[in-house]
Amino acid sequence: MTDTPRPSAIAADSGHGGLQTFVTAGPTSLVADVKVSAGGLDLGPDPHDLVAAGLAACTTMTLRLYAKRKNWALGAVHVEVRSSREPDMTPPERFDREITLDGDLDAEQRERLLAIAELCPIHKLLTQGARVVTTVG
Repeated sequence: MTDTPRPSAIAADSGHGGLQTFVTAGPTSLVADVKVSAGGLDLGPDPHDLVAAGLAACTTMTLRLYAKRKNWALGAVHVEVRSSREPDMTPPERFDREITLDGDLDAEQRERLLAIAELCPIHKLLTQGARVVTTVG
């Protein structure tokens, strides 16, 4: 028997109104929604927040893996990402990422970790793009 890989994410809407969407990503389920001003009930992160969360999580994991491989004394890693839209810019979507690194790191190590953050797979996906292939069932 072969294991069928599970989808990376599933979103389901009951069809009973509203914008609340049940999302399963990996082994976790949550509700996605939008702000009241956009027609939702603000019961969960909106899709832009979910993308920002992916960038923050991937950045944190990438830095941790790199520091561990180098045996650097990296303490806590805190990454905040803010999503915004600038309609007059190309592309209009903007993600501001702030990284806080604790631990006994010198200036060279901190600079290298900043460069490594730019190599996180989700950062690269957002800056280089991806193909989306859609089918309707």
